[in-house]
Amino acid sequence: MNITREVLISAIILSILLIVSGAEQCPQGGSFGGLGGGGTSAAGSGVDFALQSGIDKLTSGKEITLGDSFFVDVLIENYDPEPRAGQICIRDDIDDAYGGISDFCKQFSIEGATYVGDAFQSSATKRIAFPENGYYKYENLPAELNAKAYTSMSYTQHSVISGAVKAPLPEQETISLLEKASPLGLSVEKTITSREESVKANLKITFTKKGNYNITSTDFKKEAIQFSSQLGTYNLDCPEVKQGFVDFKNTKFISCSALLPREQITHPLIISLDYGVKLSKETDFKIKKAL
Repeated sequence: MNITREVLISAIILSILLIVSGAEQCPQGGSFGGLGGGGTSAAGSGVDFALQSGIDKLTSGKEITLGDSFFVDVLIENYDPEPRAGQICIRDDIDDAYGGISDFCKQFSIEGATYVGDAFQSSATKRIAFPENGYYKYENLPAELNAKAYTSMSYTQHSVISGAVKAPLPEQETISLLEKASPLGLSVEKTITSREESVKANLKITFTKKGNYNITSTDFKKEAIQFSSQLGTYNLDCPEVKQGFVDFKNTKFISCSALLPREQITHPLIISLDYGVKLSKETDFKIKKAL
């Protein structure tokens, strides 16, 4: 039987529609979406966490009856290809005399995400339960209460961002950067000005904090990030960088420059960042009396 041209075209169109429809229905993001943990996707920011739901697990909106046992199940997810190690802490806002979640921290380590070349394949996950043994419970509260649990994650981040700076042309350009998922992103804009025997490359480096991450020094003591840079064999002059640190409390961008030869050359740009990361989340729940 011969297939007419019209039937063949219709079949091709139908196949394309089926492929597009299937692609739209494929889940995107990481395990948080699939497990229903209520966390935001960490695909762009590296590491995130969420409280997992379940019969005996504390989650947002949960009603816990006095005397009932429960625990906290934290899922950590890493989209960064580098392994991470840090600390997860948890507490509630109820006096410890009534039981519940006492202030407690656990160390964690998590493998890096799986990449093939620069293409993301799958995130790494780690589950941590609080308390280490047994369960929490509230007892002898005089009245029903609306309560909060506070969960925080902290770790240190090392990022290396690379790009290519062409000089003297083009005179203005946004540099394409190669960087992995992290809580702090960069963009670099270049302008070239002429000198008698050289050209000056002026770089505006903009820092963009992602999500609700708090960025600090690696010791978590000051609002600053450790910054170093190199433009090929030439040193970059960055006046806002003081003793290797950028004050991140108010600074959104810094300016750097280098004198380069007049020949058309592509110079590799390497920027290294070291900083501390902290992410905190609140969980609202209710403590009620038994009927």
